[in-house]
Amino acid sequence: MFLLVTGLVAYLVLAAMFTLAAAGTSRRARWLGLAALAAAAPGFIWMGAFGEKFETGQCYSSVINVIANAVKETDDPKSLAERIRALPMRGYETLCSEVEAVAHELPKRKAP
Repeated sequence: MFLLVTGLVAYLVLAAMFTLAAAGTSRRARWLGLAALAAAAPGFIWMGAFGEKFETGQCYSSVINVIANAVKETDDPKSLAERIRALPMRGYETLCSEVEAVAHELPKRKAP
């Protein structure tokens, strides 16, 4: 979400800078500039959405690693299976920090 908001803020700053810079230009130049800004909007949104997908992928990779380690070290697979099923995974609405916090409570490697 952070990158999506950052992209939106960057776009708005760019639009404000253009508006201030174009104050003394011809009407045609202002309209062409506004058209260029409108054409650039999807690019900024796409960059933010791509960044969010990348960040989410990193989160899931980390959680899968924690789960794999817990499965490797468990002595009670039924209990571990229930705890894994209880992870707060809600598709695209999943909060990465919440899942990571619960995943780190899964059994860890025992001290040698």
